[in-house]
Amino acid sequence: MKVELTIPYDPVPWASPRLSKNRCWDPREADKRAFRFLLRQQYDASPYEKYVAITFYYAFAPPASASLKKRCKMLSGEIRPTKCDCTNLQKLYEDCLKGIVIKDDRQVCMVSSYKYYEEKAHVDIIVQDLKEYFIEHEKGLADAAQKG
Repeated sequence: MKVELTIPYDPVPWASPRLSKNRCWDPREADKRAFRFLLRQQYDASPYEKYVAITFYYAFAPPASASLKKRCKMLSGEIRPTKCDCTNLQKLYEDCLKGIVIKDDRQVCMVSSYKYYEEKAHVDIIVQDLKEYFIEHEKGLADAAQKG
């Protein structure tokens, strides 16, 4: 099983719940609802129940204020995004996957995250059976060793 999903919005980091005198609220609830809606449109099977590996690709749009030279460096990968850390990005999107693609986020045994600049901001998520992930990556390492 390998599922590839795309969320065509700016990557959003997880934020802790806010407390006031009378209530507690999640500042990212609206984002989570929107992302879950998009995930349900792309994945309509039952949630996966085995151990999984997840790969996140966070594409940030270069800021409009960046000079042309800096923008080129950003898009070529010489400059990487530092806007937010990968773990907070992972938390939010794992929460969104829960109950839709995976049964629970406790099943996630391996996570990879990549942040980079691209013309249009988006988040790509690949959810893969853990055994398949290792088989695929071992094959890639063996091929690289033969070429090396």
